[in-house]
Amino acid sequence: MGFMDKFKDFADKAGDSVMKGVKSASDGAKKLQEKSNLKREISNLETGIKDAYIEIGKRYFEANPDSQEFIELYQVINDNTVKIGSLKDQLAAMDDKAACPSCGASIAKDAKFCDKCGAKIEIPAETQPETQASRFCSSCGAPVVDGSKFCDKCGSPLDEESAENTDDTNATF
Repeated sequence: MGFMDKFKDFADKAGDSVMKGVKSASDGAKKLQEKSNLKREISNLETGIKDAYIEIGKRYFEANPDSQEFIELYQVINDNTVKIGSLKDQLAAMDDKAACPSCGASIAKDAKFCDKCGAKIEIPAETQPETQASRFCSSCGAPVVDGSKFCDKCGSPLDEESAENTDDTNATF
């Protein structure tokens, strides 16, 4: 066997060895991909089961609001629902938004309809303070709160002489 024959045998063995390595790596990658796909499918199916359990519980809760069987859990749900509503209101106020009274979505404060559920938004009329003002600004006539040093409408300084007293008990006829 000559040098060339030995070299050819060596090259063939090396080529076979490389091919086995490539095939092994390829098989390993395919196996890893297949395992990953199976794990993802299992996870998706488990999520589907959890979602079904949640839906069953939700439907039972809604269909049996007075059930004594799970009263402690009902109380947790009700308490947390109230807290969530309050927290959503706080978030909306920070963003100068309001919460839709129908679906809870964040909407513009001046919205007439919810852009998520379409519900008509009733904007309550701004209420005036319940107490009658006893003083008015002498510059602009706006009611002022007792103890104020400046008018909150026009910024004029207030003092006892410059504020008009509307208390009828001190009026002279």
